[in-house]
Amino acid sequence: MLYFRESETLLRRVVRYAFLLLALGNSAFATTSGSVEVAWNPNREPDVTGYKIYWGESSRQYTSVQDVGNNVSGRVSNLTSGQTYYCAVKAYNSAQQESGFSSEVILTYVPDTPPADNSSRIVLLEAESGTLTSPAAILGGGTDVYVDSTNFATASNGSTTLSFNVDTAANYHVWCRVKAPAASSDSFNVSLNNGTEQVFHVYGVAEPTEPRSSGWIWKRIHVAGGDPRDYPLTAGAHTLKFRVREQGACLDRIVVSSNPDFVPTDSLARSGDVLALTSSPVSMSRTVGQTAFFEVTAAATGPVSYQWKKGNVAISGATGSMLILDQLETGDAGSYTVTLTRGTASVTTVPAVLTVSSSAALPDFKVAKMTMNPDLTVNFDLSGGLNSTVLVYASANLQSWSLISTQVNSTGTIRVSDPGAEGQTKRFYKIVTQ
Repeated sequence: MLYFRESETLLRRVVRYAFLLLALGNSAFATTSGSVEVAWNPNREPDVTGYKIYWGESSRQYTSVQDVGNNVSGRVSNLTSGQTYYCAVKAYNSAQQESGFSSEVILTYVPDTPPADNSSRIVLLEAESGTLTSPAAILGGGTDVYVDSTNFATASNGSTTLSFNVDTAANYHVWCRVKAPAASSDSFNVSLNNGTEQVFHVYGVAEPTEPRSSGWIWKRIHVAGGDPRDYPLTAGAHTLKFRVREQGACLDRIVVSSNPDFVPTDSLARSGDVLALTSSPVSMSRTVGQTAFFEVTAAATGPVSYQWKKGNVAISGATGSMLILDQLETGDAGSYTVTLTRGTASVTTVPAVLTVSSSAALPDFKVAKMTMNPDLTVNFDLSGGLNSTVLVYASANLQSWSLISTQVNSTGTIRVSDPGAEGQTKRFYKIVTQ
């Protein structure tokens, strides 16, 4: 805790700032994507000019701050789903001196209405199933399309054109299973929906630094310079055309994906219903009264259905990609899984273990009040940390700290002598409990 000593009058005004912080609504859940609004009672002191909201992922260790001026509410933003945050507020005056922290509230961000299905989409295509033009040839027993031509300059170059549908509008990426063993056979001309052709260098650039492979590899279509290309697709029908550019380049499979982090492998089914987990629920520990939040994500060839279970028992109504357990009790502890289904494809996640502790959280250790005495002693009224050893440090510049007292907090109030405050216009104190 840091306190300023400009004068006794100013000091008392600053440290008296104390107010109630609360999350708007009936719970601490966010009502808009990624943020939650908090509000507090205004201070009565006439020299208050504004407030700052502090928040972070650990109690009393705040990593973000928002100055909201003289408003008595503000929005805590950039929150991650399922993450617990701790939030408090400070008041400040025209000299930018800040009060101590307000009471702390705990926030867990979840969407107001959890989506029933948040899966990304994948579309499976086979190059040899497209509309082929000579001299593109099907080799390898009908599983590979081998592009082989000496005529690269005319529009009659061999090609394969594939038609497909997407049911969800999004930005899509295109992965290709290709064979590109040399610099003279590592690119194609690609066009979407009969648009302008663009060069697809298998290794992202014409002269890659990574070793070339003589076998089949998965590569995402890149723009010039190596950045992944995304294709904004509307729901409905589309076409992809791969045309001859270099002799000897081979094209086998194509996967169109709306998840930029999804990377196909040879184990991915070639056709039919496909479902692949992209993240699974993780185990967590909570205390009674808190909230637990589980989430699963997947890539699939169509909409996915979900069923959450505790142990082997299905949870009624838990049929979305998220499971929110509010106001936890010790009986909520256990193993949780979710079964995802897409048509004939199904997968069940590894159990995530929820531990619920019945121990009440210890009160936050903080300074409730500080009083400067004429004899250069300081009284600290403490909240929390009763019967603990308290170390008090003092500083004139926030850089060099001196230990001025070590004593047991037996009553909630300690009195400290600070001879170093003599003649000082500003003094800082730091209190640590053991």
